[in-house]
Amino acid sequence: MASEQQMKNPLLVGRAIRAQLENEVPQDLPLERDFREGTDYTITDHVQELHKSLCKDPRTLELITALVSHLHAFARETQLTHAEWTKAVKFLTRVGKESTEYKNEFVLLSDCMGFSALVDEINHPKPPGCTDGCEPGPFYTDDAPIVPSGSSLAKANTKGESMCFIGSVKNLKGEGIKDATVDVWQADGDGVYDIQYPDREEPNDRGKILAKPDGTFSYRGILPTAYPIPSDGPTGELLHVLGRHPHRASHIHFTVKAPGYDDLTTALYPSHSPFLGTDPVFATKKSLICQLTEERDPARWAEFGFKEGEVHGGRVWVWKYDFVLPTVEQVEELKRARAKQSKQ
Repeated sequence: MASEQQMKNPLLVGRAIRAQLENEVPQDLPLERDFREGTDYTITDHVQELHKSLCKDPRTLELITALVSHLHAFARETQLTHAEWTKAVKFLTRVGKESTEYKNEFVLLSDCMGFSALVDEINHPKPPGCTDGCEPGPFYTDDAPIVPSGSSLAKANTKGESMCFIGSVKNLKGEGIKDATVDVWQADGDGVYDIQYPDREEPNDRGKILAKPDGTFSYRGILPTAYPIPSDGPTGELLHVLGRHPHRASHIHFTVKAPGYDDLTTALYPSHSPFLGTDPVFATKKSLICQLTEERDPARWAEFGFKEGEVHGGRVWVWKYDFVLPTVEQVEELKRARAKQSKQ
């Protein structure tokens, strides 16, 4: 174990390290044992002991200890070769280099490996009977207008067929929740979000709806269609190698909030959409798939709030869903129970 004097000795240490020592002197430890695969003291044991001796943050130590354990176990289980590891490093290097402000390949990779969905389930466990959640995706913006229930979220001439969404926000007792806000965003009838249009001047196909005191709400909009996630980068190439496609099922995003209740971010899917079973980011669940109906009576269109001439194609798609939220305490109680179970 080197002393500070040895660390600053130019005969032993180069100038780059000596310069760094002006700010911080690292803790050094003696090498007491050799580590070797196939013995009772492997590289895994050595790495874990080193971190345990030096790391001062308990949570960081817990995370890195588990990561090293599983990463080393993966290499042993698969008998990973140098060539395969080099290929993986090059792939991850591309993932980093090709990430931009608008297309984060690391987030995309996490989504497509099901990791994002797993982290969401761990952090937002749902008691039985509550609406399932999913990740918000990359197209959320915070500039959506605050509007009352019954408003239209689609600007004139937005591509797609007319739709009326009718919903409610309830608790596990079936009671309507007061002061609920429903944040909505979606693609249009071409499978394109407003922020993907270069001439976007204001939000479209999105809004923050103030539900009524009994928890009910509705809005008029456009029926969304399926679209692909970005597939021109390394994540898209990996999907192709795995025999998978980049196409997301048609959906509408929601974030539902109410005082005293756990925030819900989720998405709903029409049952007529393709790709429900092969969604690339694993966001579809059977409980989130909805059966839509077609309304062809103009009198009913008027009841929904559509003005004469606004409906094209001779029909309005009617989409209904009841969101069920758990309280914050119900979620925390479930987290504590799961954490206790995972450590047994």
